[in-house]
Amino acid sequence: MGVYDYKNFGTADSKALFTDAMAITLYSYHNLDNGFATGYQHNGFGLGLPATLVTALIGGTDSQGVIPGVPWNPDSEKAALDAVHKAGWTPITATQLGYDGKIDARGTFFGEKAGYTSAQVEILGKYDAQGHLSEIGIAFRGTSGPRESLISDSIADGINDLLAALGPKDYAKNYVGEAFGDLLGDVAAFARANGLSGKDVLVSGHSLGGLAVNSLADLSNDKWAGFYKDSNYIAYASPTQSSTDKVLNVGYENDPVFRALDGSSFNLSSVGVHDAHQDSATHNLVSFNDHYASTAWNVLPFSILNIPTWISHLPTGYGDGMSRVLESKFYDLTSKDSTVIVANLSDPVRGNTWVQDLNRNADPHKGSTFIIGSDGNDLIQGGKGNDYLEGRDGNDTFRDGGGYNIVLGGKGSNVLDLQQSVKNFDFANDGAGNLYIRDAQGGISITRDIGSIVTKEPGFLWGVFKDDVSHSVTANGLAVGNNLTQYASTLKGGAGADTLKAHVSGDWLFGLEGNDHLIGGQGNDVFVGGAGNDLMESGGGIDTFLFSGAFGHDRVVGYQANDKLVFLGVQGVGPNDDFLSHATVVGQDTVLTFGNDSVTLVGVGLDSLSGAGIVIA
Repeated sequence: MGVYDYKNFGTADSKALFTDAMAITLYSYHNLDNGFATGYQHNGFGLGLPATLVTALIGGTDSQGVIPGVPWNPDSEKAALDAVHKAGWTPITATQLGYDGKIDARGTFFGEKAGYTSAQVEILGKYDAQGHLSEIGIAFRGTSGPRESLISDSIADGINDLLAALGPKDYAKNYVGEAFGDLLGDVAAFARANGLSGKDVLVSGHSLGGLAVNSLADLSNDKWAGFYKDSNYIAYASPTQSSTDKVLNVGYENDPVFRALDGSSFNLSSVGVHDAHQDSATHNLVSFNDHYASTAWNVLPFSILNIPTWISHLPTGYGDGMSRVLESKFYDLTSKDSTVIVANLSDPVRGNTWVQDLNRNADPHKGSTFIIGSDGNDLIQGGKGNDYLEGRDGNDTFRDGGGYNIVLGGKGSNVLDLQQSVKNFDFANDGAGNLYIRDAQGGISITRDIGSIVTKEPGFLWGVFKDDVSHSVTANGLAVGNNLTQYASTLKGGAGADTLKAHVSGDWLFGLEGNDHLIGGQGNDVFVGGAGNDLMESGGGIDTFLFSGAFGHDRVVGYQANDKLVFLGVQGVGPNDDFLSHATVVGQDTVLTFGNDSVTLVGVGLDSLSGAGIVIA
């Protein structure tokens, strides 16, 4: 699985396709928003907004604005070409295609018919080691234009946007055929001449360019001799969605353009909150930027009429944020409908704003929440549900409100702030780099790359006031000076097949790798089998069986109704899943299956299980 998975290609191929689509889409803009993106990062969207807008226009020594010819600007258009070359793509020229329509000095192709002449597209190729063409990329540009004709082209594109929304009928569907009918015919002929078929063509675009992607998909069966009917289509921030099942429409939930139309129809929600389900589209990806984080800026909903919300629509925000989702350690756990929050705060705001799921102006989010940090020093906060928090680079601080969670600190000196006394938690170290934290309600967090734990302890005036106390995470426990909070009683296996037997008082049993035999005692034990096919035997008490990652094919003997089964960070879980979605009866046993892994509850009937005893995070 994965939020960008496409056509059942599998995760690796879908990732590669998405990466290529993003690379050629960003190239189609020639870094037009470089000045705004840099200005926003340095100055923000609040009091620094005037400086951000000035940088958007004239750039600076580290960015190029939309006004061409400013002498101290770097050449961001050259950087765009370098980036697409690095991604393995090379622009294909009109001469190579035998095309005689309008192009500019950069090789960009312009719309052919009157009323469409501001439309722009890039045609690119990938070549194998022998120099043979292996793939063609078609990248449609959104509402904008080259720096030299930005205003006139943007106005003309804006008219196209209005016509797509308000009529005439099927304007959006036929858009690409009218704008680039001849060019797409020449591209098809060029592909065939080089031994390629429509399956070797990737079509991508952002905003109005995304509309063009959906248009080409709609026309692909009936035009150009059906050449493009099997091509791959990934659209970013498209206001429309194809009537076919060929397109993956990707966008931020708080992008006012994304899914603004219902299919290709305008309705009242188009200018208000338009969060209705669309089969081809992602639904809960959030760009957590300065606008989204601000209560003041969110008095009005995300709307195409609410200009400040358009900060979530910029191509650079897509390229950076969505690439971090793709790189996330949690990517394989996500699906098209997962709630994914991407940290896109500016430098001035990042240090005092917690990145979290605010669920603003949208349908209620369901299932686990994934929060992906930046490479700066982030503040990342989970909620009371089940969360996956990832800091990436930088010195990050994490908080969470409970539930079952995985916290990956990433590089840097990372802190987990528990906001309660250390006495309210149990801590266990599996010896393989993971610290497990269980709260008073039984919720468990698996953490990694956390250097210190901050708790609140009694302080001034006999404990009326609380002090933040920082504990270093060591191999033996949590250290504060000479004081040590020891880890819970723990038994650990190794790489082989281990047999671990709990004591009477209750233990954490970590099988780690290998086919292990974990035997509980009469206390309240926590079983963590790890990789391999493990056998877990309850010895009484109220036990917790925790399964995470690729845990193999395990068996549980002695499971009772008051025990807890926890599936955290496992494959094949959708936002609306309950345990019945994963359960089958095999003889006298119940088998719970997650992706390629399973747990057999020996001698346990399905009717004896309840959702209260099973957590699927």
